[in-house]
Amino acid sequence: MRSLISIALLLSLFACGGGGSESAPAQPQEPNAEVEVELSETARKGQPVSLRAKASGLGTISKVEWRQVSGPSINFEQSDSLELEIVPDDNASLSADTYTFEVTITNDQQQVTRQRLSFEVQRAMSSSQAARLLHQATLGPKGSEIDEATGISEQEWLAEQMQLPITQHLPLVSNYPDREEPNQINRIDAWWKASLNAPDQLRQRVAFALSEIFVVSDSNNALRAEPEGMAHYQDILLTHSFGNFRDLLEDVTLSPVMGTFLSHLGNEKADEELNIRPDENYAREVMQLFTIGLAELNQDGSVKLDGQGNTIATYNQDQIEGFARVFTGWTFGASARWSRPSRNFTIPMEAYADYHSQKDKTLLSGVVLAGGQTAEDDMRDALDNLFEHPNVAPFISKQLIQRLVTSNPTPQYVERVANVFDDNGSGERGDLAAVVSAILLDDEARQNSGVIAYYGKIREPLLRTVQFWRELDAASPANWYFTWSLNDSHGQTPLGSPSVFNFFRPDYQPADLLELDIVAPELQIANDAALIGQFNNQYSGFLWNIKELISEPSDKRIMLSLQAHVDILEQQGLEALLDYYDTLFYSGGMSDDLRQTLREVQDIWSSWTPYQQVAFILFTVSVSPDYIVQL
Repeated sequence: MRSLISIALLLSLFACGGGGSESAPAQPQEPNAEVEVELSETARKGQPVSLRAKASGLGTISKVEWRQVSGPSINFEQSDSLELEIVPDDNASLSADTYTFEVTITNDQQQVTRQRLSFEVQRAMSSSQAARLLHQATLGPKGSEIDEATGISEQEWLAEQMQLPITQHLPLVSNYPDREEPNQINRIDAWWKASLNAPDQLRQRVAFALSEIFVVSDSNNALRAEPEGMAHYQDILLTHSFGNFRDLLEDVTLSPVMGTFLSHLGNEKADEELNIRPDENYAREVMQLFTIGLAELNQDGSVKLDGQGNTIATYNQDQIEGFARVFTGWTFGASARWSRPSRNFTIPMEAYADYHSQKDKTLLSGVVLAGGQTAEDDMRDALDNLFEHPNVAPFISKQLIQRLVTSNPTPQYVERVANVFDDNGSGERGDLAAVVSAILLDDEARQNSGVIAYYGKIREPLLRTVQFWRELDAASPANWYFTWSLNDSHGQTPLGSPSVFNFFRPDYQPADLLELDIVAPELQIANDAALIGQFNNQYSGFLWNIKELISEPSDKRIMLSLQAHVDILEQQGLEALLDYYDTLFYSGGMSDDLRQTLREVQDIWSSWTPYQQVAFILFTVSVSPDYIVQL
């Protein structure tokens, strides 16, 4: 599409006149000349751009010349016209290119005026490029979303997403009509509703990633009876997905859900007579899992070694005990008193001075908090101490890269993102919006698929289902998403991991990958039982729940609408449908062998209804290795 650049510019005229005596005729008065240039839409790389000057007050124009002053070189035909058409180079750079052109206009009195104009040319993503970005940056893109992102730049898509209002989970927690209180399945129902329908998909994907770092779980513990608290915890992650890591760390620490899960809610100062000692659980995990890890790291995520070639521990028992003392004296907010907690899981914990340790507290980097501070001051200083540790940037950056883009980022990729974590360019540390942008805009994320060995990541089972359900408008007549036994059918439940170590560890290495020295975290849940469960769930979902073939569904039956896909098959043919799937599911990378397999699948079931043919093709897509690996 042609873009027309238009900026109002005032041109200075330089009259050509000679000297003479007092009797020489006066020079013509300089006319009030103006050139207008219009910008009707954003200029895009690889697409025609028209530079148009509208001159007034010049009289008769005898000559027009255009000259490129700066920007990537463009070959263009010089013409004696007020309009110049150029085609900016469709280069690989993700950033916008800035061009400056100069127009020189001469009138019939040989008066010359020159004016320069500068403009930006944005990148335009192809459909395949847009699809690849959205596979990394959403819970699973729909075809319509890929279409909307096609033709704009990655930066523009990210900026638009980051400005969208938050789709919170807590308001979506509904109760059964015949129950007094919601339970765990209602919280999971809310997760599906938000995940499937939220416009702010980037935020939802980042919060999902954070939920696998700042882990809490209502699997087989007291939190199972607190669905609203669990949904509120998810909303904490959503709130801070593009905020500052330090604020996220504090809100997570003060969440009564986290306080219950890692037992620092109700944590008391030491009392030797009563055999009470501060609980050390959160003190360990906030260091090991949420901020710095077990070993000191270089900026690129590699492990530092001492002079004997050994790793260097980030903390010891002294620090564990110090942080355990910090996290004493906190219980439910708005409680009547310490012994009568409110049990309100949706507001931050509050401190009670009588139960807070007054002893010295040994922290990281040689810092010791003197006894006698308030619980609030100790908490602030301790979280600052954690936040400022040099491990935080590479430790968190690498895990976010693994959750969004690739399981085995190069050290250089980790270092580039960690540098942004340390300084977003404006002196701010921990800016997660800048970190997320750095991850998704990095050359390794956008351009190196297929170039770097062992690139990509295993697509988590939940994310596979979310994409198909989003694309196929999954819904039940009663608008419930009751998905019982997700651990059996998917190997994972949102906010339902078996331990604080998540469903899988970021450094999990299957035996087959030991010689390659690479990791595949998601394969930790790919055991025989889980794989069979996923296979059966996908088969039954596609073949037994076709909305168009079910006349009287039960209220809670989740069905998939295949009509739009059947329309493509019947009206445009199989190859058009496979082209659509190539972009939607494979970001333009569908192999010839897989395409042939899908042709054969359709041929095998060609005597069945078009809906069933599409269902079999979709099932084959869902279990294909090319789809399970997100590139």
